[in-house]
Amino acid sequence: MSQIDGETFRQVKDLVLSGYNLDPIKKLPCPTATLPEGVTVESLERFNLVRFRFRGAMTTSHIDDFVRYSVGYSTEIMPSRCFIDADNMTARSVFNIGDLTSPGHADNVAALTLKKTSPYVAVLDVDGRRMGQKEIAEWLEDWSEFLTAFDAEGNVMPISQAAQAVRRVNIKQIQESSHEDENFAGKQSLMQSVEASSRDVMPVAFEFKFNPYEGLNERRFSLRNSLLKGDSPVFVLRIVQLEAQQEDMALEFRTLLESKFDGATVETFIGNFKA
Repeated sequence: MSQIDGETFRQVKDLVLSGYNLDPIKKLPCPTATLPEGVTVESLERFNLVRFRFRGAMTTSHIDDFVRYSVGYSTEIMPSRCFIDADNMTARSVFNIGDLTSPGHADNVAALTLKKTSPYVAVLDVDGRRMGQKEIAEWLEDWSEFLTAFDAEGNVMPISQAAQAVRRVNIKQIQESSHEDENFAGKQSLMQSVEASSRDVMPVAFEFKFNPYEGLNERRFSLRNSLLKGDSPVFVLRIVQLEAQQEDMALEFRTLLESKFDGATVETFIGNFKA
C-alpha cells in the first residue's frame, strides 16, 4: 500500500469538511457553490453565436448623438436613467439599471463628456498668466475673429491696433506714483503714461465671444488687460467672473439635456450613479 503524503491528506480533509457546508449553501437566496482552492470560473459565452445579453459602453462628446442613443435603448418596459454631473459637464445613461424588484447589472451604458472648444481652451490658458509684448500681440492676432478691444474710455478699437500698441510699449521709470482703487484709476494712469511715450492708444479690456462647448450657446467673456511695471513690459489678461460663467454653463447643460429627454422614457437625475 502506498503511503499517503501530507498534501493528499489535506485534500481529503478539505473535501470532508466542505460537505458539512452544503445544506446551508443550498438554502441561500443567491445561487452559490463551494469550489476547491485554485479552481476558476470561466464564461463560455464567447463560444456562442450570440451573447447571453446585450451590454456595452458608448462614449461621445456630442449631445445630440448621446440623446439619440439614450432614447433608442430606452423603452416603456425598461426605461433608462440619465445621471447629469453639471459641475464636470458630463452625463451617463444606464439602460439596464432595473428596479428594486428586478435590479439589473447596470453595465449597459452611454457616457457624454463635453469637450472644450479651442477658443475656450485658449482663453483659459492665458487667464492670469504673465505675457511679454510679443506673446500677447500674437495671441490677439491669432484670436482676432473672436475678440473686441476697448480703450480706457470704453471705445471700441480694432484688434490690429491693439496688437500694434502692446508691441510698441516703452515704460519709463518714474520716482513717484499714486494709486487709486476706484474706476481702474491706477491702471489707467499707467496706460496713459505708456500712451504718452508710445503715442498709441492702449487696450485696457477685451470681449471674447465664442461657443465654449459644442451644443451650448455662444458666450461673451470679459477680459481685463493689466500692464505690470518692471524692466520690460509684462501684460496679464484676467477673465472677469469666470466662476459665474462656469456656473451658468453648467446650468445650461443640465437644462438642455432635461429638455431633450422631455417626453422620452429616460428619467434624468442630477448627480452620479455607481452600481
